[in-house]
Amino acid sequence: MRESDLYPSCGLGERNWSAKESPARSAAGVRGLTPLGTEARRCATVTGMSELIRSQPLPADLHGWTILSLRPSGEHAPLRRATARHGARVLALSPLALRPLAAGEALERALNADRIVFSSPAAVRFASTQRALAPCNTRVVVAVGAGTAAALASRGIRAAHPHERMNSEGLLSLPQLQHIETLSVGLITAPGGRGVLAAALADRARQLHVAEVYQRVPRTIGGDAWTKLAHVTTPLAVMVSSGEALDALLRQCPANARATLSRALIVAASQRLDKHVRLAGFKHIIRAASARPSNMLQALAEFHGESRFR
Repeated sequence: MRESDLYPSCGLGERNWSAKESPARSAAGVRGLTPLGTEARRCATVTGMSELIRSQPLPADLHGWTILSLRPSGEHAPLRRATARHGARVLALSPLALRPLAAGEALERALNADRIVFSSPAAVRFASTQRALAPCNTRVVVAVGAGTAAALASRGIRAAHPHERMNSEGLLSLPQLQHIETLSVGLITAPGGRGVLAAALADRARQLHVAEVYQRVPRTIGGDAWTKLAHVTTPLAVMVSSGEALDALLRQCPANARATLSRALIVAASQRLDKHVRLAGFKHIIRAASARPSNMLQALAEFHGESRFR
């Protein structure tokens, strides 16, 4: 099948398209923090569960699209739910799996720090299996994004998180992580990644306590899954929220499935991932406001609507 058949009148070529994130509607604040100033309220969001589950309508339906999810094994449900609301189907291929790591006293030290940073929803989940997570009025909790804040909110913990750049850089721009040279910071995370967050926090804080509570391990994708991918004939969008996951996928991807991938539209969750997928050889790329399923589907739906109706 030709690319023109998959993307009629899209004009994909080398185009780089970026979606703007809708303004956040939740109230500002942070767990355990004294009342925030104006600047802090602008930069941080404290989200109750009722706000986090409120979905924004997409400008176009996604009927006829196949959404390729590369989330770790067992982590596809949020994208499945979001996709189902808009008429597309999900094909789940997990090149990675998450496994617990016993953090021991390192987790205790991290949870007793002046600032507590959670790097992902998985960090919240795996930490909670080792220590009880409970609200505290004397410490500030910070989350890398809205999904992590939601995981904390489900346990009664309010957390600040960036509005737009839901990544390490966005988190480091929060007022709660400025001028912390007299404070300790606990980082609850997984090994690997770029190390940007840990290095920056270690440089800023009086002391950094890192607790690695889970790890990502390679996972072999079965032959049936590759066959399904190779036989996709509908427009295909690959949700790329992790360069590590994409690399793990490509290392084991057979030739017939790689041919299908080469025609796919890549939805990159950040500028960094946009560069990563280009270096991997992909040409058809749009960029989402964040790695949240709603933001990634928003980018795809806006592109889909624009390409069909312009």
